[in-house]
Amino acid sequence: MARESYLPDDRPIVGERIRTWRRYRGMPLKTLAGLAGISVGLLSEVENGKRILDRRSQLTAVAAALQVSTADLTDQPGAPLFPEHAAALATVPAVRSALVLLALDDEHTAGRDLATLRRDTDALQPLRAAARYDKIGPLLPDLLRDLGARSRTGTAAQRREALRLMVRATYCATYTLKYLGHRDLAMTAAQACGRAATELAEPAYLGLAAFTRLHSLPPETKTITGRLAGEAADRLQPHLANADTAQVYGMLHLSAAFAAAVTERADDTRAHLAEADAVAARTGEGEFAGLCFGPTNIGFWRVAIAVELGEGGRVDEIAREIRPEAVDSASRRASFFADLGRGYAQGGADARAVEAFCVAERLAPQRIRASTTVRETVGDILRRARREAGGQQLRALARRVGVV
Repeated sequence: MARESYLPDDRPIVGERIRTWRRYRGMPLKTLAGLAGISVGLLSEVENGKRILDRRSQLTAVAAALQVSTADLTDQPGAPLFPEHAAALATVPAVRSALVLLALDDEHTAGRDLATLRRDTDALQPLRAAARYDKIGPLLPDLLRDLGARSRTGTAAQRREALRLMVRATYCATYTLKYLGHRDLAMTAAQACGRAATELAEPAYLGLAAFTRLHSLPPETKTITGRLAGEAADRLQPHLANADTAQVYGMLHLSAAFAAAVTERADDTRAHLAEADAVAARTGEGEFAGLCFGPTNIGFWRVAIAVELGEGGRVDEIAREIRPEAVDSASRRASFFADLGRGYAQGGADARAVEAFCVAERLAPQRIRASTTVRETVGDILRRARREAGGQQLRALARRVGVV
């Protein structure tokens, strides 16, 4: 029986943009499919709104074949989708200006003492954990400039403390900008993070800056991300007696594991996961820098990796062993439930996918409602849904994430 569609004339953003760019390039469907390494049938269904590209490797391959960025296909940063999103995006120009002035070593006199800057930097972490980008954005411009000034004045100990705070603040800025769709600006923030960490020269903070840089890179760099993650982890090897450094080391191996999955190197993925497991057995659930490294977060990453490998049917089995509440970050738990939802959808369990997405949205509305991967997947479910497979809950979710 043919499935009834609630949106018979609608196509996902990505499918529509692929078709537009392909026609602009004058490229036949068969040619694009061949260059991207996917079947003509799949590509045709994507363009016609019957399927989505639910793996990063597929999306980057199509973008490369079309000679565009993945942002061109996902419409990032795009227009505001809801009031809090608009408020967060409104802060981006001031954050951009502050980052440029930092890069230029602009002369600036800090208006706050180091104790106040420490308090204000500490305030970022709970906001980041709650994905309150509308609250983070207004804090960043003056904080970044004041930290830059404090890192150049005072005693050696005071300058080092300012540099530690700068690494943490630019780490938060990087992720905020990334999730708001400003990936290039996120990389600028990550570069500021790297400069501060290099001057500080403490292993845990060097590792944190390397991790930040990795996660600011655009998907088009997939062939080097794994190598960079592995090299950064290797540099931390002599310093693993320090608990903070060990946690960053574990996160770098998780990053390398995911990068290996994107490039379809399953053996490397397993090796990096095994190393992360070994570290987590010693550290337990970590707290350094809000990374949430530990056994539970490794489980979260295993779900994301299964989805990237196209093994969505396995996510339920993996998730049974996970206690999400062990991670003290609503944003990170939301990301897990979003990946779980994508896995369920990939495996054809649409009703369970909708439930998982709704849990994710309740945990971190700003992050989930602005997520292009969630929007694409929810739109795909909606387009193929029977009325009993989601119903009113699905349609309401689709409205909130910007599908309709």
